[in-house]
Amino acid sequence: MEKMTDDEALNILEDILEIKQLNNVQKIVFCQAWEGQSYMQIANAFDYDYSYIKDTGSQLWQMLSTALGQKVTKLNFQSVIKHYAKHRESQFASRSAFSKPEVEPLESSLSSNFSTLSIDENETRWVGRESLVDALTEKIQGICRVLMLVGITGIGKSSLAIRLSLEPAIAQTRPVVHVVCFDAKQPTFEHFARSLLKEQVRTDFELEHESQKLVIDLINYLQTHPCLLLLDMVEEILETGASGEFHYKDPLFAQFFDRFIQIEPMPSRLILTSQDRLPVIAEGRYLERSHLEWLKGLNPEEALELFGSWEVYSQTDEEREYLQRIIRVYEGHPLALRVIAGEMRESPYNRDIQAYWHDYGEEIATIEQQQIASDLRSSADSVTLANYSINLTDLVKCRIERTLTRLRVSSLLAYVLLCMGSTYRCSVERTAWLLLIADSPKEAQIIAFQTLQRRFLLETDSKAGRIFYRLHSLIRSIALQHLVNFKPETLL
Repeated sequence: MEKMTDDEALNILEDILEIKQLNNVQKIVFCQAWEGQSYMQIANAFDYDYSYIKDTGSQLWQMLSTALGQKVTKLNFQSVIKHYAKHRESQFASRSAFSKPEVEPLESSLSSNFSTLSIDENETRWVGRESLVDALTEKIQGICRVLMLVGITGIGKSSLAIRLSLEPAIAQTRPVVHVVCFDAKQPTFEHFARSLLKEQVRTDFELEHESQKLVIDLINYLQTHPCLLLLDMVEEILETGASGEFHYKDPLFAQFFDRFIQIEPMPSRLILTSQDRLPVIAEGRYLERSHLEWLKGLNPEEALELFGSWEVYSQTDEEREYLQRIIRVYEGHPLALRVIAGEMRESPYNRDIQAYWHDYGEEIATIEQQQIASDLRSSADSVTLANYSINLTDLVKCRIERTLTRLRVSSLLAYVLLCMGSTYRCSVERTAWLLLIADSPKEAQIIAFQTLQRRFLLETDSKAGRIFYRLHSLIRSIALQHLVNFKPETLL
């Protein structure tokens, strides 16, 4: 289908809602939103109150949700309209008649033992990565049964998982969505399975004799009840082995994933998010049935869109350059940029980019100078990137601290390597990293380096046919703080 204009989309909307004509404000909101404008931009452009425009938009999405029996938001309404149009065209071609596609409602089913992921358009504020969404949707709709979204904390794994669940193509074939967020409570496979099967937890004696049956029962359920199962923070149910490899704390999880990949047929799909590399499924015999996607930061244009989604817009070339410098320093990290955008929008800055830069621009400039400094290493670089403001400290620094704490507890040498490696201002070769812990046995050095790789804590750069490694700027900032507080030789 060719690119759909806002007028064409408006006609389809009125067809879906079975009304002859929307009022003028509804048309404005729909058409401008179709062109990618935020509520604030629409309100300013047409001289309306922001809350009025936002309420009008919410009413439109609710009307669409009711008509289609599917959750529709400003986040996904374009995909819904396009999917409806495509479905209608195929029906016309086969039956020479138009009819509304049958779309089952999106559901969420969870036990109180688990946290939930909120599907809230006002919090998600999804931007960019559209080509990635399309590619991953195609995989899930194909033979890929397990999609693994991995990367450092705050990089957007959970948001992407939620975004995929809202794709019309996925919502139509798998209208039921189960969302499970593993937290520090370390749930067993039994609790996980029974929360989906809605069964009571058995006694230890009963579980010992029925654990295998529980795996089979859950697989049978997923075979007969096609759904999308989102498992968030899977790193919480992993532990490291002697060689640094990851495996599940409860072996029944491994059995479940193996059987899920192997059994025929399997109409359900899994999306997993993790900060750590997940164990190989079924000894790697069904590689085409799983896919690992390592998420990196937003590109510059996507990051500017993120600021726009928080109603922060550059009014001059100078302000645009300020935003671009912030984006570069944070390497497009969605959580950090979201926090900064939120700070800019609220009092006392009230969307004044110039005022925000006046307060914090010096911190950004300092980091920029360190990144281009001639000295390869320094332990005295600025460590304020993740905590120069209260919100960055509360919402970003604390999450990275948890990541480093997990690393220190499970692999002390890898933690030391990370902290010592934070002195590198640029990417260096693997041998340079290993030299930092040269006093340790060679095998231990390799395991420590691989541990950082398995946890996606090393960024890679390719130069002249060689691979160089470095830390993400946010990880480096926190690791430098840790380096100040310990002497590696006293820990090892």
